[in-house]
Amino acid sequence: MEIVVNDTNILIDLHNAGLLNFCHKLGLDFRTLDFVIEEIINPVQKVAVMTAVDNGWLKVEVLTGEQMMKVSEYISVYQGICNLSPEDISVMVYAIEHKCRLLTGDKALRAKATEENVVVSGILYIVDMLISERILSNDDMIAALNQLLKSNSRLPKKLIKERIERLKGL
Repeated sequence: MEIVVNDTNILIDLHNAGLLNFCHKLGLDFRTLDFVIEEIINPVQKVAVMTAVDNGWLKVEVLTGEQMMKVSEYISVYQGICNLSPEDISVMVYAIEHKCRLLTGDKALRAKATEENVVVSGILYIVDMLISERILSNDDMIAALNQLLKSNSRLPKKLIKERIERLKGL
């Protein structure tokens, strides 16, 4: 089972699109960090994420002391170079240490994690899995993708619209 560690923006986008509750059907080992959970300030989003935790399919991990030292090292190295938060760096360190996929929509985190040889994917990785596994009907997925477009203007609109058009044609 593939391990995927989730950054805050992925969990929020999945919730906002109405897709979070379907992720447990994908056969992925979903993880995040306690730092990420603390970043979620919207109470509705937090309840949804904590429900996934309570249901046992989203695991919340805590970095070891050694991993926290690596986070501090990266913070020092990246200071003034890029705009990564300690939370961003913590999920990258976790992905490096556990040799797992990092799910993020953060462009700067994506770039730095890729430099560190981390496999990085965004929300479309999950969307594509949900589509290929036929976990939602085409109409429900189209509605979710449209909601995703409305809720996050920084997502790749062209790629999302291509998926919508493809689903309409099926």
